[in-house]
Amino acid sequence: MTQSCLDRIAEREEAVGAWIYLDPELALAQARALDAKKKAGDPLGTLHGLPVGLKDIFDTADMPTECGSAYYEGRRPIEDSTTAALLRRAGAVILGKTVT
Repeated sequence: MTQSCLDRIAEREEAVGAWIYLDPELALAQARALDAKKKAGDPLGTLHGLPVGLKDIFDTADMPTECGSAYYEGRRPIEDSTTAALLRRAGAVILGKTVT
């Protein structure tokens, strides 16, 4: 599912312009880790494997958060916001950040 979303984003992003930050390699690594949990029989979250985008106002430890502002350009948070942490805990795959 993650690869399908990334393929569609690649096809349409130039026209849509929705993403400020997109990391396909990181997203696919998240998806592979979730696949491994499923294969191992581990408990799955309610959003297991669901690809999502976060508005660029929510901190993520593995992506920049610039809040659509030159003031925050290059800002790399050291931890996830509560929203990002809850999404990850539920099994969502965070593809990247959407334009603010």
